[in-house]
Amino acid sequence: MTDELFPCAHCGGNWAFGWSQRVIGRPSKPKFDFSQIGTGAGRALIMGDTASRPPEDPPTENVCCIVCEDCGMQTPWIPIGDNKNAALDKAGEIWNQRLNRPAATEGDVLDLIRKEITPVDAPYVLDLLARTTDGWEKRGPIFAMLAQKIVDGKITMRDFWPIDPVLIDAARYRTLQQLAKFVYIDGVASVQFPRILATGGEEERSFEDRVGAAVDDLPERSRW
Repeated sequence: MTDELFPCAHCGGNWAFGWSQRVIGRPSKPKFDFSQIGTGAGRALIMGDTASRPPEDPPTENVCCIVCEDCGMQTPWIPIGDNKNAALDKAGEIWNQRLNRPAATEGDVLDLIRKEITPVDAPYVLDLLARTTDGWEKRGPIFAMLAQKIVDGKITMRDFWPIDPVLIDAARYRTLQQLAKFVYIDGVASVQFPRILATGGEEERSFEDRVGAAVDDLPERSRW
């Protein structure tokens, strides 16, 4: 059933299973605070509450639901009983019927224009496009520009910005960060990086190459 579940109908977020338990009976004069674990359909249950109860507490039943990890929208709680898969199937049917994603507003599109769009934002652009129900005369050209920026970003990263130098520089920065320490100068907390000896005999190389070579000559740091 999991491969048949749709993304969240409200925000397009990822779904997840929710587990809890609720009271199935209460005495005529309850001495227990039922608000702690919930009872009936009208009281909120605590997500993830699966801890066993002492024998003196009221009996409970295990329930499940499907909930969005991003916005928190969820199905009603379904009693698990003796068949967990059947309960999840019932919750999944309810989840897939909620196809009322909010329409994209003009403000959503304008906010996206102000961002620096990269290929990583492609799923978000597609979700925004799917939720656009009107204003195609104005928004169509905007979506075309966004798509072009994503395509240009892929070409730029592939042909002009090799990933290897970026990863090497990131590793060098991590090395320096691990060796940095906090010091107090005139009572002000500051970050101090270690003094690094420059590699000799490389005066003809570029500044970036000489700095990179000096960092590469640092001893291996402790990774624990």
